[in-house]
Amino acid sequence: MSEQPSTGLKRKSVVGLSFALGLVFGILAIVAIQKLSPKNEQSTKDVAQGEVERTFTHSTHNTPTGNTIDVGQVHEIFKRDSIAEKYSSLHAALSRASEQELKRWWTESKKVARDSHRKIVQQVILRNLTAKNPQEAFRYIDEVSIFQTEAALTTVFSEWATLHLEGAIEAASTMVSSQRKIALQVILETRDDLPESNLRSIAKQLDSEDAFLKWVSDTRVSNSIDTPEESWEILLSDQVDDVLQTDTLSKVAEAWREQIGFEVLSKIYHTGIDDYRIKFPLMESIAHTDPASALDYARSILDESERSYVSNSIVRAWAKTDPGAALVAVSTIEPSSLASDLEGHLAITWAHINPTEMIENVESISAEYRVPSLATAFSYIAREDPLGAIEKLSSVEHLVGNTSTLVESIVREWSLQEPETAIEWVLENFGREHSQRRALLESALPSLARHDPNKAFELAINQHSPEMGFGLDYFVMAEIVREGDIEVAKKLLPRVNDSYKYIVYGNVASEMVDEGQTDEALDLATNLEDSDQRYYYLRVFSSWARSNPKNLLESLESLSTSRVKSIAAMQLITRNHYNPVLSDNQLDRVRTFLNPEDKASLKRFEE
Repeated sequence: MSEQPSTGLKRKSVVGLSFALGLVFGILAIVAIQKLSPKNEQSTKDVAQGEVERTFTHSTHNTPTGNTIDVGQVHEIFKRDSIAEKYSSLHAALSRASEQELKRWWTESKKVARDSHRKIVQQVILRNLTAKNPQEAFRYIDEVSIFQTEAALTTVFSEWATLHLEGAIEAASTMVSSQRKIALQVILETRDDLPESNLRSIAKQLDSEDAFLKWVSDTRVSNSIDTPEESWEILLSDQVDDVLQTDTLSKVAEAWREQIGFEVLSKIYHTGIDDYRIKFPLMESIAHTDPASALDYARSILDESERSYVSNSIVRAWAKTDPGAALVAVSTIEPSSLASDLEGHLAITWAHINPTEMIENVESISAEYRVPSLATAFSYIAREDPLGAIEKLSSVEHLVGNTSTLVESIVREWSLQEPETAIEWVLENFGREHSQRRALLESALPSLARHDPNKAFELAINQHSPEMGFGLDYFVMAEIVREGDIEVAKKLLPRVNDSYKYIVYGNVASEMVDEGQTDEALDLATNLEDSDQRYYYLRVFSSWARSNPKNLLESLESLSTSRVKSIAAMQLITRNHYNPVLSDNQLDRVRTFLNPEDKASLKRFEE
């Protein structure tokens, strides 16, 4: 990266910067106050502008008596009839105030009830106080509204970075990460007269080198935006993760579209972005400007994969604004297989964006896509009104026949919000012999397990278990383990269905090993039949070899039987194949613990 000084505009002097900042703030303040003032004051705009100019070109001692105001009369500023008087009074009072007077002004400013008025006053106070005592102004940042913190940081650090850069850096280093990054951004923008090497060093001091790299990239992109293709290459070849630059990429893509039209969609498809989190939204943002014309362009793309990808992004963008029009347009796409795929994506997007509208218009969607899109729509409605979603089912039953999939989507979403209520509804409306009862409980009980594992387990074991496969207790235990409730899981283990108890034991033991409970995990094996213990030990030693292989190596000798030692040795060698941490000598020693059966199995693995 170049370390030459930036070619941006340089400040001529500290006084020049202060003048510029003051003038800009003055103009912004006029606009802000103008919006707050009665409409009949709009005609005073030109007068106000002239007053601002005179304020900055004459000594404050020459300010007309009518525009002066004392500490304690901050409310009077906003009672003046004209915008010019309001601003000139504020500036006159604060620009000539001493540090102590500014502190008193600050105390008075906190009594201003109206947020916009308080913000204006406090920004001017902070700017003037920073010029006199930046440390004191810095302390006041914690006293502003959380919604004004960024503006306050910008005011203080833009002035401070000019007057005393080292002090600004030192203060920034004491802030929390989010505020530190704002301060750094202000420092970088204010002190762009410094060489990039110096600015990078500052960023490193503030633990935000990534922010510096992004600032450099954004600056170069801004300077080359007239040639968007060049800006695009800058973004793709810089040292910044593209995910952090999606906004900038989108702006460059839009500038590119203005030059070459919707051909930019093909450029995006081919030029170096593989991450769908970036690529797809970029195409959608371009297509959103004129989806009909964008789709016309997509029809002309010869490559099938590209045409499919680009068309999909366009249709999804269109579905967010006018799904009906998008559906009509999609029906004319060739080949028909592509049109069908696009309709499926459109229906799901429609269900996400406007589920009620999609349900009301579901007849316009082909039969093959109705159930999946309706399931999505009903699950979104269930987030806010699950019973309302259930009542709506009758409106589509004649179109889909079996609504079981839709009910499951509602219950699954409902259980995420109110698991006990959702499960209670299932138990009341689906008898023990009902074919759908188990499926609904299987989707809802894990959610209850996160809140009340014992109750979820009791409900699970009281349901019919299938002749084959897992009972509901298996899914509850799996969720308990995922949540890390190992002690609860250990207490419930003896009550798990015998047909798959060894699997559940293995799941729990694996988590126990990760928690350092290796001895206790090994002891649990005594609760299992001999025929089930091999699977169990495989799980235990797989986790142990993954989390702490050297500890397992040291423990080999102390394991209970030669069979257990052999399983542990095999898992050590297998794991080391993917994550080498043991030396050849150590591996040779491990191999001495293998029995003939495991040695043969390992040989097949290594071949």
